[in-house]
Amino acid sequence: MAVKTAKIKMWLRVENNNKYVRGKKKVRESIEQLLRSEYNLRQAHSNSWEYEFDVTYTTVEELKIRVDDIINTMSLEADLNNCFIECDIRCDELDLTW
Repeated sequence: MAVKTAKIKMWLRVENNNKYVRGKKKVRESIEQLLRSEYNLRQAHSNSWEYEFDVTYTTVEELKIRVDDIINTMSLEADLNNCFIECDIRCDELDLTW
């Protein structure tokens, strides 16, 4: 099968678990660095919560699994720093949402 590339759009919110902890800036920077290096992350405009990145895949099922893995990785990074994430992720060309 041919390798395809999906353009993924994401809205990402990072928040601290409570008012006594800090770390959401560090978490956002860490997530951005990871996605920038592996998936060509682009921010819609500076200080925006909207992003685009590219994911290669051969089947739609593989794409779904890869995006689920990305979400789990972002969530784990936030959890390790006493934060949490909320995200809306979509692929318009394949009409998929996460």
